[in-house]
Amino acid sequence: MQDNIQLPEKLIKAFPTRDLQLTPLKGDGGIIRLIFLVLVLIGLTVFVAFQLPGIAYDYKIGQNAVPVNANINGSCRSSLMVITHCNVKVTYRGHTVSHSFGFLGTSRNVAVQPIADANDLSRLTVDVAVENVMLRFVTTIIIIALLIFSLVFIIYRYIANNKIRKVLLSSGKMPLKLIAVPAKVVNSNRLLMVSYKLNLDGKKISTSYSGNKKTSPIVFEENGKKYALAVCEPQKNIPYILDLSLKRIQATPEEVQHFHLALQEEGLI
Repeated sequence: MQDNIQLPEKLIKAFPTRDLQLTPLKGDGGIIRLIFLVLVLIGLTVFVAFQLPGIAYDYKIGQNAVPVNANINGSCRSSLMVITHCNVKVTYRGHTVSHSFGFLGTSRNVAVQPIADANDLSRLTVDVAVENVMLRFVTTIIIIALLIFSLVFIIYRYIANNKIRKVLLSSGKMPLKLIAVPAKVVNSNRLLMVSYKLNLDGKKISTSYSGNKKTSPIVFEENGKKYALAVCEPQKNIPYILDLSLKRIQATPEEVQHFHLALQEEGLI
């Protein structure tokens, strides 16, 4: 579990030796955050899926398209360096069609020509939409697949993390052992997140913890590898990431101050 990392003796002695109670924090995730993320991903999936009818519309016109002398209002603009988004309004013989679509492309100036379905001249679009219809379809399907995968992955991670928390938080108060676990560290948007692996019921499970400035995990680097400080029950040996304020173990202010002093002396904070 510790990957042969020996923590400094001073750090181990500074850690509380009394019975400690594990407690979850916001960084452990929760049902409210899960619901929020699920709703956001579902909303994005539905939004992207709504592009499919427009793609089908352009595809059908492209099967029997003819150029028409129609009026076009609108523009095509590139954003994020690789995406071109067009908003156009095509008017021909009293029929007006508003069309909004996007495709992968980097052209700053996109010239568009109006076209119509030869069998129904009221069905209008522009040539750029038809020329890129397969690219738009493939891109849309890939994005939908990625969103669905993300949705399933988030739910799976929540279930796995919830199972881990139940095991860890069901033990009550007892002395805890200070350890270091190999971790991947991501620093983003004022949050520090660590992901690590543990063994539960004979299975290796990946989990993570994230915290802000006050509740961030304690990480350090040794021999080119990054580690996070954690605690575990000697019997179960399941790591529980330690936060900087030691709120996850309900430490007293005196214990926090004493441990922080040892961390400073070891150059870990």
